Amino acid sequence: MNGTDPAHPAYWGKPFDCDQKVVEMAAIATTLMLCGKRMEFTSREAENIRRWLAGADGLRLPQNNWLFFRVLIQAAFRRMGWDRNETQLAEDLAKLDSWYLGEGWYCDGEPTQMDYYIPFGMHYYGLIYAWAMEGEDPERAKVFKERAAKFAPDFLYWFEDSGRAVPFGRSLTYRFAQGAFFSALALAGVEAVPWGVMKSRVLGNLRDWFAQPIFTDGGLLTVGYAYPNLFMSENYNAPGSPYWACKAFLCLALPEEHPFWTAEEAVPPLEPFHAIPAARMLAARDGSQVQVFPAGQHCINELGHCAAKYEKLVYSSRFGYSVPRGDSLEEGAFDGCLAVSEAGQNRWRMQRGFEDFRLEGDRYWRRFSPMPGVTVEVTVTPDFPAHRRDYVVTTDRPIDLADGGFAIPAEDGDGRPLTPDMEEWGPQSVAVRAPWGTSAIRCLSGGGEPVLVKAWPNTNLLHPLTRIPTLRLSLPAGTHRFATLVTGAIPKA
Repeated sequence: MNGTDPAHPAYWGKPFDCDQKVVEMAAIATTLMLCGKRMEFTSREAENIRRWLAGADGLRLPQNNWLFFRVLIQAAFRRMGWDRNETQLAEDLAKLDSWYLGEGWYCDGEPTQMDYYIPFGMHYYGLIYAWAMEGEDPERAKVFKERAAKFAPDFLYWFEDSGRAVPFGRSLTYRFAQGAFFSALALAGVEAVPWGVMKSRVLGNLRDWFAQPIFTDGGLLTVGYAYPNLFMSENYNAPGSPYWACKAFLCLALPEEHPFWTAEEAVPPLEPFHAIPAARMLAARDGSQVQVFPAGQHCINELGHCAAKYEKLVYSSRFGYSVPRGDSLEEGAFDGCLAVSEAGQNRWRMQRGFEDFRLEGDRYWRRFSPMPGVTVEVTVTPDFPAHRRDYVVTTDRPIDLADGGFAIPAEDGDGRPLTPDMEEWGPQSVAVRAPWGTSAIRCLSGGGEPVLVKAWPNTNLLHPLTRIPTLRLSLPAGTHRFATLVTGAIPKA
């Protein structure tokens, strides 16, 4: 009430174009939808709140899930019986609808970006709208529910049986927001998967997160992923950012007798391999690890390590992925990707953008240019827990290549380190076989020198210290072909 009162010293001020306050408005709007009728406002307080939230109308906003924030404001106004801006609502809903790709998938404003913003952004807000506006806008509510129901079976493949999710894309510091989609399904009454499966995805994901060292000594959520880590953060992260994780708690709005609560948790029966064409990716899994293989993903904005977050060849729920702290092999921590350097310079870069891609049944192909004069074509064929990479590299000058495998922890959870007897070396292969997992890379054709890269601390999202089995090649000008086999396995439970 104080923050929306222009006469109070704590007044937040009017929102402006692309203002973070518009993001927070959506949380306030959801609060009004859930319990606003039970809150006691004077007429002046109610008008202050309405006027402040209405300040989002007409502002220039990022063209992505942000438009849903204004949509939720208008839905809250309806629930509270306040005047609404129907024109603004119609414009925002039409733009959001233009980002629907089919088969339950949206993009987040860009057709090459399908990440957690689809479940915990686009669908999450759409389901809240469907719940709040079903009586007034039944047609739109039905569309949002049907799309979420189509999306749910694909999204299940991003989770292990335990509920742990695969890290991929940006805003991963929101952590257990990964399960928020299933909470929103329950709120909206959409039994897209059995209630017990919904419950297990929310609660299993929470259990996994609360077993990680993600809090300060004072009990606050930190910026980071599986441990505090500012290197993986985005330019829009702030100390409060991790609390978007609380989106997962939307299921607490459901009564105790709701089937979400009364059902027994159930693990969904999933296939070991699943193609998700709308998301431009393949998924391979068993109960204890998920690997996803994105073919045509790209984030156009400079938000922080976007290439590493979207454009590696593979992402794993157990090995995570790494972000660079520099451009040497050790600083760059080029796991799960091909890195390229001018010959002899030890200054490496990975893919940033792509020229073309195709999903081809059980494999994908992509073409990209990591630097001028160099073109890479790669076909990736999953064979869980391994995958094959077939490369065709064309270069107009000598270059060096480094093909990186999975980043394996350099110590276990008790601080027990890797030892030399856990390393296996061959003429064109290197493997680390530790009690906590195996990471290996082997040349199948075309040569290569094996190296075990000692990545800089805090480059990996899951493990503060890692080693990356890697094959290095030096190529003259021309067209070259080579193939590697990369394995990332964990012990069976």
